[in-house]
This record gives sequence, structure tokens and C-alpha cells, in this order.
Amino acid sequence: MKKVDQILLKFEKHAAKILLMAMIVLVFASGVARFLKHPINWAVDMSSFLFAWACFFAVDVAWRENKMMSVDILVKKFSERTQKIIRIVNYLIILAFIVYLIVWGFYLSYKTRYRTFVGIPNFSYTWVTLSVPVGAILLFRTTVLKLIGEFRGNKKEER
Repeated sequence: MKKVDQILLKFEKHAAKILLMAMIVLVFASGVARFLKHPINWAVDMSSFLFAWACFFAVDVAWRENKMMSVDILVKKFSERTQKIIRIVNYLIILAFIVYLIVWGFYLSYKTRYRTFVGIPNFSYTWVTLSVPVGAILLFRTTVLKLIGEFRGNKKEER
């Protein structure tokens, strides 16, 4: 299981980097092309696609590596047991929201199956909206691993 986690994490990191870099290059090239009076009509649409996927890969990496912002000044004043209960309740709330994202993300993807980009006529908008449920599935997996870590008492998984 650890090997799969490492491979998935490595994939997400590299995918987020590559997608973000491609988006930056595309937006820059589009700006230069527009300045030269030869706009790249599909650049903004493709950038939206790349950005959506990069965001969901990056948020799962940040969540998995405990690099999300948190305000714990009040929670740190409680006992270790109370802090653990608060973390578990927090993870359950997060899981509920993630399930919502998965369900409605797939619904949104289905509803947008015939919608296409203005600049890319044969490219369905579903490919952008599909980043929501797929990213949420990755977040669901990470959150479940954090919950398991809490119940096993793994210090590494806590926070």
C-alpha cells in the first residue's frame, strides 16, 4: 500500500507542476501572440482546463503532506485526547463535503457533456468539470488515510 501511495503522490506532484507550467507558457504565448495581432483563440480555454486539473492535484498533495493552512491556537489548549476527537470530527466533516463534491461533480460533468469551448469546438467542457469528482476522489482517499492514522494513533498522519 505504501508503494502505491508514493507512486500516486509522485504522479500528482509532477502532473500539477507540468500542468501549471504548460498553463503559464500558454498564457504567455497567447499574450505575445495577441500583441503581434495573431491571437491564439483557444489558449484561454485550454488554460482553464489545465488550471482546474492542476489545482485538484496540488490540493491533494498539500492535504496529504499536511501543508494546508490551519488555525489551531484554540485547539492546542485542549488535552491530547480532545484534540484527537476534534481532528476526527473535522475529518468527518471534510469527508461529507468531499462526498458532496464527488456526487455533484459527476452530475455536473454529465450535464456539461454537450457543452464545448468557444475556442476549441470539439473539446467538451466535461473534461474540465471532471477534475472536480476525480480530484475529490483523491482527497477522499487521503482523508480516509488520515482517519485511519488517527484511529491507529500514527503521529505522522495527525493534524
